[in-house]
Amino acid sequence: MRKNRFRIILTLLFIGLSLYFLYPTYKDYQFTKDIKNLVNAQDSAAFFDKNSADILKAREKRLKLGLDLQGGMYVIMEVDIAKLLSDLAKKQDDILNQTLTETTEQSKSNDEDFVDLFEKNLQKRGLSIKAYYGEIRDEESDIKSTLKSEVENAIDRAIQVVRNRVDQYGVSEPVIQKKGSSRLVVELPGVSNILEVRKLLQGTALLEFKLVIDPQIAVKVMEKINTYMAGGNLDSLIKADSLSKITKVDTTKKDTSKVTENKIKKDSTSISSPKDTTKKDVSKKDTSKKNTKDSVKPNDTNLTGLTDSNGNPIDTNQQMSEEEFKQKNPWFYLIRPQQFEDGSLAWFVREADKPKVQKILEKKEIQDIIPTDVSFSFSNKSTFVDEGEKIYQFYILKKEPELTGGVVTNARSNIDPTNNTPVVYMEMNSEGSADWARITGANINKQIAIVLDNVVYSAPVVRSKITGGNSEIEGMANIQEAKLLEIVLKAGALPAPLTIIEERTVGPSLGEDSIQKGLYSSIIALILVAIFMIIYYRFAGSVADLALLFNMFVVLGVMASFQATLTLPGIAGLILSIGMAVDSNVLIYERIREELALGKPIKTAIEIGYKKAFSAIFDGHVTSIITAIILYQFGTGPIQGFALTLLIGLLANLFTAIVMTRIVFDVMTDKGKTKINFG
Repeated sequence: MRKNRFRIILTLLFIGLSLYFLYPTYKDYQFTKDIKNLVNAQDSAAFFDKNSADILKAREKRLKLGLDLQGGMYVIMEVDIAKLLSDLAKKQDDILNQTLTETTEQSKSNDEDFVDLFEKNLQKRGLSIKAYYGEIRDEESDIKSTLKSEVENAIDRAIQVVRNRVDQYGVSEPVIQKKGSSRLVVELPGVSNILEVRKLLQGTALLEFKLVIDPQIAVKVMEKINTYMAGGNLDSLIKADSLSKITKVDTTKKDTSKVTENKIKKDSTSISSPKDTTKKDVSKKDTSKKNTKDSVKPNDTNLTGLTDSNGNPIDTNQQMSEEEFKQKNPWFYLIRPQQFEDGSLAWFVREADKPKVQKILEKKEIQDIIPTDVSFSFSNKSTFVDEGEKIYQFYILKKEPELTGGVVTNARSNIDPTNNTPVVYMEMNSEGSADWARITGANINKQIAIVLDNVVYSAPVVRSKITGGNSEIEGMANIQEAKLLEIVLKAGALPAPLTIIEERTVGPSLGEDSIQKGLYSSIIALILVAIFMIIYYRFAGSVADLALLFNMFVVLGVMASFQATLTLPGIAGLILSIGMAVDSNVLIYERIREELALGKPIKTAIEIGYKKAFSAIFDGHVTSIITAIILYQFGTGPIQGFALTLLIGLLANLFTAIVMTRIVFDVMTDKGKTKINFG
């Protein structure tokens, strides 16, 4: 037993981890079953409201099902690179248009880069790429590199816009990825409205610059919603800490990011971002982190230095239980304010509460009490994490934009050589420059949010009037953040239209039928193999069957831990791994039987059998693993799903065949067992 202690611990560890990672899948199944058993929509809504956090958490961490198993839409979109290159050209003529048309046709059957093909076609006509792009002194290689960069950026912008819209549409577990040089693959599980999805994916991106509502007005708006939901008196709500859970924040910790005019000599014109909570690393034990986290704890209803909408200080002495606070202030239980020492106010929402907030704001009764010139938006990403849950900022904005993205002519992310920090350079056309000067001049010390498709990506504070239309945005945490802001600023008017070139719809009933047939085939294969092993190898066969069950359990656990997607071809790979798992045991058992036939003791026969069979098992699995890796690397969609489950199954097979079954036999022989039936 002692010599097998490590193997036993390792086996138990695998079982424990598999149970841990598969538990959310079980919970999601139970929640789905409970919802289906509810009688009416009202009961379903109440059940979801009560268990929404657990449901969303289980759904996020469950074993994902592919499009072919749960139904939905599969869409391939193509970025119109020809249109992009046409717009970038410094002159237009028939030769350029003909060359772009010819290149577009060639690219459909050619994997070569579009810009490279375009250059070759121009050279066939006796022209160089320099004839249409760049300046006289520019090298052709530099021009070509710039064009490739523009194409790459256009695709990145398209991906960002599509992902933003899909997230807002509420699609669960979407897949959006680049395919080739100019195409996007979009998988939308559970979606069946083709016309609505087409409109969603192909519409023009809307970039807007909106004013953030003054804190005093924002408080009044939020109080109205809270009063309506609570059905109580506004004054009593204020006295009862309606704007609770506020703590002072050390303003010396604030981010000093700003936007300055992009001149050779910088002046004092700037836009500075307010408190950027994205910079608050909850892993670091500093005061700023503690304050930010405390501001969203549901059981803390104490206020510090917050005034109501009339400027009167709110009583900070009253304390409530979490349930009492939720009952009296249902809206402020979902939307948590944070007041800073400079008097500015921010609002935060837990990720699990976002769907609730959106549903509440869509209700007609709530819309009737909200001013017509007010709109609401969430930040594009979580601003910090509290107790393992993402926290998003909630913005209260002017409904009508001050400026739209059509005036932004260019945006570039880079590293500022003077201080080695990331910056984004934004340029506007003449019309936009004039409006931008007027807007910034009239709204000094106010926030202007940069909004793409109703999602806020940044909300800097105007410090002084900006003229000239050239701005330098500083203060991003890293170059990736700067790159994202560049993409957002340029996505207001996509220079390269998106076209749907292929779409497939899988009905939910077909997906459910595929799941049932896949499960049935797996169970039947497992039962037949198990029966054969028991009949042919008797007790040893039952040990192999136990290892087989463990193998399937581990494969699913590993897939769940990586949040992999199980597809119909993946089920086929799982069934194939069942056969290969049994094959390994057959090789070992036959070697053991040969040694027993020679009259060797059972313990010696088992040791020699495993030792001599190891090389054959290892060689067979290594060659299969290499094949699975190649299939996964170079295959697409269904092939990758098959290769992934096969690869995980093969690795699990090596462990179960060589380690797990050996434990059983070693324990038996160590206890003095002299006979084990190998059939």
